[in-house]
Amino acid sequence: MILKRKSRYLLVEASRDVDMQDKQAWGSLRSEMLAFLGESRYVSANPFLMSQLDPRRFIIRVGRGSEREMVLALAFIKSMGGKETGFYTLKISGTIKSLKTKNTG
Repeated sequence: MILKRKSRYLLVEASRDVDMQDKQAWGSLRSEMLAFLGESRYVSANPFLMSQLDPRRFIIRVGRGSEREMVLALAFIKSMGGKETGFYTLKISGTIKSLKTKNTG
């Protein structure tokens, strides 16, 4: 029997404009998360950039059960790529659709 891995989605806002579609920016954020979480927790969280909604907001997919650790890791990141940046988790959801309605509302 094959089980589907369940995910949660985080709507994240940055304190400045960040282009997460740029591989260098996403790689920098991933390395900061890895430094905070450690390898085993990072692997179980398995963060993945789903989409960039606007210059400051984007959606990250994480494994179910590790969303709180990811929110904490994002809150502790104070700089990315040598520039001062803060990340705020606005909402956690089981579907991307509900996060996109939060983004517009």
